[in-house]
Amino acid sequence: MPNVGYSQQNDVTLKGNVNDNTQRGVDSLVVIAKGVKTFTTYTDAKGKFNFGLVPQGNYQITISHINFKNYHSSIYLNTDKHLNINLESTNRVLNEVYITASEARGLTSTSVIDRKAMQHLQPSSFTDLLELLPGGRSVDPNLTGMNQIRLREARNSNGSAVQNSDYDISSLGTAFLIDGAPINTSANLQNSSVFTQTDPNYYRNSVNKGVDMRSLSTDQIERVEVVRGIPSVEYGDLTSGLIKVIRKKGASPYSFRIKTDGFSKLYSVSKGFTIPEKNLMVNADLDFLNSKADPTSNFENYKRINASLRAEKYWDNSVRKLTWNTAFDYGTNVDNQRTDPDNGYALTDSYKSTFNSYALSNTLRGDFHAKNSFFKSFEIATRFSYQKDRIESVKWVQARSVTVLFNSLEAGAHDASYLTPSYASELLVDGQPLNAFIKGKVNLGFNIAAFRHKVVLGFETNYSKNLGDGQIYDLDYPPTATISIRPRAYHDIPGMLNQAFFAEDLIILKANKHVFDLALGLRGMSFLGMNQQYTIANKFYLDPRANLKWTLPEISVGDDQLVMSFGAGYGLHTKMPTLHQLYPEKDYQDIVQLNYYHNNPEFRKANVITYITDRTNFDLMPAVNKKFELNTDVELNGNRLTLTYFNERLNDGFRSTTYAQRLDHKKYDNSSVDAATLASAPSIGDFDYTDASQFYSYSTTTNGSTLNKEGVEMQFSSPRLPGINTRFRLDGAWFKSTYINTFPFYKPITATAVTDGKVLQYIGYYNDTDGYNLQQLNTNLTIDSYLPKLGLILSTSLQNLWFSSKQNDFKSGTPVSYIGIDGIEKPYTEKSAIDPNLNHLKYSYAPSLFRKVTVPIDLQVNFKATKEFKKKASISMFVNRLFTYTPDYTTNGVTVVRQGFNSPYFGIELNVTL
Repeated sequence: MPNVGYSQQNDVTLKGNVNDNTQRGVDSLVVIAKGVKTFTTYTDAKGKFNFGLVPQGNYQITISHINFKNYHSSIYLNTDKHLNINLESTNRVLNEVYITASEARGLTSTSVIDRKAMQHLQPSSFTDLLELLPGGRSVDPNLTGMNQIRLREARNSNGSAVQNSDYDISSLGTAFLIDGAPINTSANLQNSSVFTQTDPNYYRNSVNKGVDMRSLSTDQIERVEVVRGIPSVEYGDLTSGLIKVIRKKGASPYSFRIKTDGFSKLYSVSKGFTIPEKNLMVNADLDFLNSKADPTSNFENYKRINASLRAEKYWDNSVRKLTWNTAFDYGTNVDNQRTDPDNGYALTDSYKSTFNSYALSNTLRGDFHAKNSFFKSFEIATRFSYQKDRIESVKWVQARSVTVLFNSLEAGAHDASYLTPSYASELLVDGQPLNAFIKGKVNLGFNIAAFRHKVVLGFETNYSKNLGDGQIYDLDYPPTATISIRPRAYHDIPGMLNQAFFAEDLIILKANKHVFDLALGLRGMSFLGMNQQYTIANKFYLDPRANLKWTLPEISVGDDQLVMSFGAGYGLHTKMPTLHQLYPEKDYQDIVQLNYYHNNPEFRKANVITYITDRTNFDLMPAVNKKFELNTDVELNGNRLTLTYFNERLNDGFRSTTYAQRLDHKKYDNSSVDAATLASAPSIGDFDYTDASQFYSYSTTTNGSTLNKEGVEMQFSSPRLPGINTRFRLDGAWFKSTYINTFPFYKPITATAVTDGKVLQYIGYYNDTDGYNLQQLNTNLTIDSYLPKLGLILSTSLQNLWFSSKQNDFKSGTPVSYIGIDGIEKPYTEKSAIDPNLNHLKYSYAPSLFRKVTVPIDLQVNFKATKEFKKKASISMFVNRLFTYTPDYTTNGVTVVRQGFNSPYFGIELNVTL
């Protein structure tokens, strides 16, 4: 028996080194030796570690890191020992220094962005990472407005991203998962734009638009997977794509980051701890961002704080391993805007939007060690989140004339008072979204003949509710003189319960050196417990999905092996409506019937009739995207090429559709009461009147948007060339995006059409699609050099938008029918077009509006550099648009001058580890 005593004469030395699959030492790894006592140490910059003197005996050597497969080894120490440990990389490790995204080797098109790429990119928010995707391009940050994600979409002909609320299904339908738990925005009702005629803060509004990417810090992230293709049925309530964020875990030194650029400053700190005797790891992160719309002004800015505390504990024995992960996250986002006192009289105007979020996540996973076990693992995950959201707005309102006050909460005719000529209106919007998520799944494995099966079965429950008080203001001092809605309490709106199940079988067949991977899955979703008036209530919607990958036998090419694979995928992707889309605000139409304004305030008389329209669309359905893609992956001697063709068809996206309604009212004659003879206030019965009718419009959410996407994505990467230690990467994409208004529609009603002195007596019904399509072709060539002896990483990116184009669908401008105030619909004929009462319904469009506008080459060169100092500190800088080439061009006979709009954009950051 070995002597396991603690006497110094029995102690021996234990040291060694840890290498990756390239035989390079791996630094900052935690090495644990667990035996008669537990010892912990770290690897240095060359991968070496040294425990010093330890007692003799049996030890378990353990190394855990997110980028490598866990290492476990048993040793017996009775003499000095030097260990040589080689770690096996997981698919999370793309290369020793890989500063761009890489295509995953899975069944569907997925971009993987690791920590090194993020550090070299120097992002301020998640938005910056999109530059690394096929078709992506660097853009200056805009942190004072909502940042939407639009995967696989072409840009406008001027290079800007699409900003059209009728096609927000693109961003709303992109799911974000943080360590496996979704960010649920369905209960976000934080909106103030409907309370003002011209809202300067509309671009901050994220209701029905999905995740605001500027709120996501990248400093906590270890790896990001962007699933552009057909994801597993394990993931649902999405149409466009899936973002999987995996955060850092495990022991790590104190890390500090400071970044500054022309618009913002960012500070972050993080630390990872390990408590070996308790099999426990703890990570903590904190970051602060302050950004301005104008570097020279403090009147509009955006501030963000993100904090996270995460822990992982495991229990391991010969039968199974249980792992428990927990995380508490806090985030706050503050938008501020106030009026410059030197510009204008509205000294009180201000706006402040605050989001405070709290989230608690827990995951329990069990892995079974038995090799032939039918049950491979199980997992139960929960996430509870709560937000305290507030919009506080102060606006100076000044009536230009005598204005009747609209503040009734009930329908019908009523006497009204007058608006105060000038005042400061205070609006509070109180939102408190509450979301609860629970997910359970089991992984099974078995073989049938030559087929290997990996089966996933599971369920998922999402509950969304808003507990806020909603929009609050003094009804006598509204934010605008005319207002079409009234305050409502958010907590009166029912919650939503989204229940889902999923089942998938990954079938693997190896036949004569050919490998076939086929994933067949089905996901079902349903809103449970809803009012039966809704068509969507308690109905299951099924998403079948399939992915196939065929890997050919390796082919010898000289001394190298050519590896090829082909893949295909098809699937349905369903996105349920949000709380706001299912339960919109009611529409209030206030029509002034009498405005008798007398010099004597006691003799004044105003009368209003109020109509209240329920804008709920009980027939609203989910949006469904049909995705199809083909891909190929070829690799030879470290050179890798991937090509993907995709085609997506979404014909029932959410949009705001305008409807018309006839409203009857009385028009009282002011002249029927002689102001000079009044001795007391007149009554409504003293006035003569005539009956009148007029068309008014209101809007509601429908499934009226079509968004079709088609394109080809390409990525090529070379190995790092010896000698110059340089890698070349070329990626690019051709995108075609088609936007269509699916339904016929009424033109927005305006008070400009007068017939026989009567306003809005006819409205037209149009069958024009009101659509357009965008195309673009771009390539990004990135050349990066890694000089380890100098501690330098240099990269140059040539981002070339070869062309972008836009073409509007033809619109005749002629209605297919029209409706008179009598409610009778009639066809619109050639005779109607010359009728003086109807000719205004026909719109004339210039032919140039439907011509294709193509913008030629737009080239920009970006440069980044990182200098490391003994693995303890690094300083980085970037310059976007160091060089640009944007020649002038002529379209439709008009010369467009593009010079002078491409100034460079600089930034610098410092990273320190202790």
